[in-house]
Amino acid sequence: MKKRQLSIALAAFLTASAVAPAAGMPVSAASSGNTVFINEVESDDPNGGNDWIEIVNTGDQAVDISGWFVTDDKGLERLTSNETKQFPDGTVLEAGAVMVLEDSIDFSFGLGKSDTVSLYNANSSLKDTYSYDGHALGTYSRVPDGTGEFVDQSSTKGAVNVTAQEPGEGENGESGQNMTALVINEINSSPDDWVELMNTGNETIDLSGCEIRDNSDDHRWRFSEGSTIEPGALLVVDAKTMGRIYNDQTDTFEENTFEAAIGIGSADSIRLYDSQGTLLDEYSWTEHASYEGDAAQASYGRYPDGTGAFALTKETKGQANEWYAPSVVINEVESNGDSTDWVEIKNTGDTAVDISGWYLYDNDPVGHASDITPVAEGTILNSGEYYVFEGNRDFSFGLGNEDKVSIYNSEGAAVAEYSWTTHAAGVYARIPDGTGELTEFQTSTKGEANLIVNPVVLNEVQSNDPDGGADWVELANPTQEALDVSGIIIRDNDDSHEYVIPEGTTIPANGYLVIDDLNFGLGSDDSVRLYEDGNLIANTTWTGHTSPTWGLYPDVNGQEYRNTQEATPGAANKFVDIPEVIAWPGAEEVTVFDTESTFLEDSSGLDFFGGQLYAVDNGTGKFWILDVAKDGTLSFANGFEEGKRIRFQKDASDPSAAGPDAEGITVDGAGLVYIASERDNSQKGINYNSILVVDPDTEGSDLTAVNEWDLTSSLPQVSANMGIEAVEWVSDTAVTDKLFDQNTGAAFDPADYPDAVADGVFFVALEDNGHVYAYVLNEDGTSVQIADIDSKLGGAMSLDYDTYENVLWVMTDDGYGNRGAKITLNGTETPEIVHVLPPSGVDTSANNEGFAIADASYTVNGQRPVYRFRDGVTSGALTVGSLNCDYSETSGDDGQQTGGNQQTGDNQQTGGNQNSGDKNAGGMDAQNQNFADQNKTAVSESDSGTQAPKTGDSSNVLLWAGAAVISLGGVISGFIMKKRHFM
Repeated sequence: MKKRQLSIALAAFLTASAVAPAAGMPVSAASSGNTVFINEVESDDPNGGNDWIEIVNTGDQAVDISGWFVTDDKGLERLTSNETKQFPDGTVLEAGAVMVLEDSIDFSFGLGKSDTVSLYNANSSLKDTYSYDGHALGTYSRVPDGTGEFVDQSSTKGAVNVTAQEPGEGENGESGQNMTALVINEINSSPDDWVELMNTGNETIDLSGCEIRDNSDDHRWRFSEGSTIEPGALLVVDAKTMGRIYNDQTDTFEENTFEAAIGIGSADSIRLYDSQGTLLDEYSWTEHASYEGDAAQASYGRYPDGTGAFALTKETKGQANEWYAPSVVINEVESNGDSTDWVEIKNTGDTAVDISGWYLYDNDPVGHASDITPVAEGTILNSGEYYVFEGNRDFSFGLGNEDKVSIYNSEGAAVAEYSWTTHAAGVYARIPDGTGELTEFQTSTKGEANLIVNPVVLNEVQSNDPDGGADWVELANPTQEALDVSGIIIRDNDDSHEYVIPEGTTIPANGYLVIDDLNFGLGSDDSVRLYEDGNLIANTTWTGHTSPTWGLYPDVNGQEYRNTQEATPGAANKFVDIPEVIAWPGAEEVTVFDTESTFLEDSSGLDFFGGQLYAVDNGTGKFWILDVAKDGTLSFANGFEEGKRIRFQKDASDPSAAGPDAEGITVDGAGLVYIASERDNSQKGINYNSILVVDPDTEGSDLTAVNEWDLTSSLPQVSANMGIEAVEWVSDTAVTDKLFDQNTGAAFDPADYPDAVADGVFFVALEDNGHVYAYVLNEDGTSVQIADIDSKLGGAMSLDYDTYENVLWVMTDDGYGNRGAKITLNGTETPEIVHVLPPSGVDTSANNEGFAIADASYTVNGQRPVYRFRDGVTSGALTVGSLNCDYSETSGDDGQQTGGNQQTGDNQQTGGNQNSGDKNAGGMDAQNQNFADQNKTAVSESDSGTQAPKTGDSSNVLLWAGAAVISLGGVISGFIMKKRHFM
């Protein structure tokens, strides 16, 4: 553990004319004129240590810097996201003292290659700032301390900043110059020998006495007296350059040429020393540099000049280096439409490329520095081959709506990059493959050549109709627009058998086309092949006759063919283990709620409880509560305008900790909030499936979990970002005798689990496999898995238990076309499962991670609100659709259930989630209350339409804004956002 340096006296800091520090109470920097400044910055410790920032008090009085803090180029955003710590109350910086602030101790962001360091006081007023372009070879230091300009020199962490050499000391090259700015820039060993140096600093460097050596300390060539190199200049020492060479017989230096001392070999080193014998720079190699076998075409050089790592470069003697970048291009980018993000590269050259150690970054290389896994050693990319950087394998961050990908080699040199401003409607791909520009392309060709082909799907084949009917081929359209399939050729396994689809033939959006007028028959052990412009675009082969048909499993988006359960020409395929697929049971329209930026970018889980909608962000662990009126109006509950953040118990005293990757949210019958987290955001590369619970009524914007449950060992081992995506509390009443308990082999009985919290069962959904796991959570932090239900969706992102229809909804994102599953628990090991297509108004390319259904009492004209929450956008995240519902206030059914967490009532309270009844989450003294009984009162306020400002809220004016009106079954419902304006 590194000890924080709080106050270190600066010896000899004050000049002779300075006033000596005065004793007494510390003063405020704001009241006396600022005397506290940034003094030294370390952004790239050569020994792998932390980044750090040193500040100094240049005044003659101590300064109270309580509440001050530092940031990088993100400015005040680092404070609001808890990535920097404010100095504790009572922090005083004595006159002439420094304080060192370290990454991972005082702030959690890293300092980048080109960045800004800023110092703020407790009122968030900027007191000092410094920007730099490129890591320092040493550190960026003010010389003199606190008052001078920043220079690149050796680190003096926690001590006085002095120049590299004091004037008047030693021999040549020691007149206060920064020798660390002198580097080897290029080396040529064949056919001729020369070394190129570069002055990366902003002052002339005296080279007198500086030496070049090869791998032997007896081979030494020294610059003559008076030799200099200007700022930014290149200087070449070649075989004939005169200087002073070392004579090991006499132990003296004598005038002679470079070649008289050094002959640069095929496996050698070049080392650069200052006049005091201090090593400044070196580079070694094992063979002469050559390009395509020609040594005259290559050298070893830094790329970029002066600062980059050594690489194979063109011979550019005395000129800027040109890198022989490998012929590798970014060929395809998937940022939103697959189960994981990925980037494909292709070797377009003629020679193999060793990509060992290569890695990928997005547009935040500093923040994601620990979220990459370099390509395995020994990985060779042959000519024409592809390599795919996979999310959750090669990198653990997601690619955003507006982002950039950069590919780096093992030395840190950029090989290729590509940026975009919005997710592609499909992928970004080079057309033609490998050579064209990257452009939007509807169909991904991961790991294969990019070809513009018709996206039509060969979906089902009949070769032996038991009723004696014609053979047929079913094609499917996987897109949301009509698809023209004119001219596509269908063949069996005989090239002479050919059917051409007539001109003008189209398949409706997400629809099917059955062709039963083939001019040839399909046989046993046969094939169907589709051709477009002479290219094979789809094919399948079967053994024997189709039985009863041969279909894509599980349907249009499948990857393999199987015998089906029954023939379904013109409809979705059916298989023995795949549930029936039904259309969306509600209105097709979906409306965007937040037309302006309202939430953060990492929107995830949703839940509906007690007349309120709960929403959580996985990037920050922050959640919001919104009041939902019967007219559809949504407004932030008091205290939740900015949300509240949930923290792990281990981070209780560390508000700057990254916190849980909060993917799902649910509320129990007592109003306690539970989140599902798949990892700790401070260790994004490690899967950690857990559930945390907080009391939302707790004061403050940071809530520490009152209990936690680690589920990781009880779930399948998955990659870091493929863990639990959702959690849903369901009351014991709703699942008793309905949920099959795998531990008892019988229907669930809560009496078997006397230590359970919350009087209910918690369901979690695993993204990796689409399974839903049911748990009892115990008061002591342990848990018991009682069920494993396969939704048959392949993946899962959200859960919601509908207490009106008594079904568990499991929903997917764009990776599975935003399909869902309705699971009806029946007390057996095989619950009833039906798959549900999304309504046409849902953008199936949207990464919807949250799903919640309003209580039945919110039904208007037979339509009940349904909410979806989209990840990766800052506006357009929350959408509202609807489900068919037969509830009505005059039907005698009050729509209130005893299970789940969909309760009626407008919850028009003076703040937050203020419900009567104590709470219990394991160790909390309380009594669970069922909110169904509490919310049976009439709701006259919400029925009247808009809500008035709440009691105690007179300092705020609620403004109506951004009305988004949608039609639900012929009735207009307004979904209106209330925004808060501070007077």
